[in-house]
Amino acid sequence: AAVVQAVGARLRGLTEEDSVLLEAMVPTARLPVPPPRSPAPRLPMALRICTLVCRSWGDRPQLCQVACAVGRAESPVRHGAALPQGLDSSLQQWGVVAPSQRQALATRLREATEAAAAALLASEAELSPQQRGGSRARTDILGVDFLLACVDDSLELVALATNVQRCLETCALAEAMGRGVGEPRGDLPRLLAEAVLHRAQCHLVEGKDILLIGAGGVSKSFVWEAARDYGLRVRGRGR
Repeated sequence: AAVVQAVGARLRGLTEEDSVLLEAMVPTARLPVPPPRSPAPRLPMALRICTLVCRSWGDRPQLCQVACAVGRAESPVRHGAALPQGLDSSLQQWGVVAPSQRQALATRLREATEAAAAALLASEAELSPQQRGGSRARTDILGVDFLLACVDDSLELVALATNVQRCLETCALAEAMGRGVGEPRGDLPRLLAEAVLHRAQCHLVEGKDILLIGAGGVSKSFVWEAARDYGLRVRGRGR
């Protein structure tokens, strides 16, 4: 009611060309946590989940790494403001005790991250090379930030923003910290290397002339689609 009243009062003073922009207020999750060791009052905290997803073979989004950061609830938790930590340990500290609940959240996070990346890739596919910024411009690595929120007494993952460099730095730092304490090597270096090498192979054949003899029927139509994406000039010859 207070928001409606404030917007109504604001609208009455605006000109015809002006408007009021409202953004949804997403409350951060507040779960029962173990009692603090210090008698000092505990401030409300927020959990920001940083994910990194890459374009895999066949243009399929694949989650590479997850890193979490904890900060004050009254201000946004920014990249670099806190040391990253793993999702499972963060959820345990947040009061999500049941392993099944933590696994369910991890599964939903993977689905939400890859769905966000798939939507962006689909949007890019509809753009012309000029609209994308050039014939070689495309998104191979994407970061998606989430907030662990509480909606109707249930935990929800709310997407905050997408970026590349900040999530990449955070997830790479989390990977390095894990190896520094003896954790096994994760999949992040391998997945990123595959994405980069795939793009490098595309550049090697870009602009080349390829002669196909007997390219097949309708079942081989994917050959022409891949050739178009790789920038090949294909010349066909029938049998």
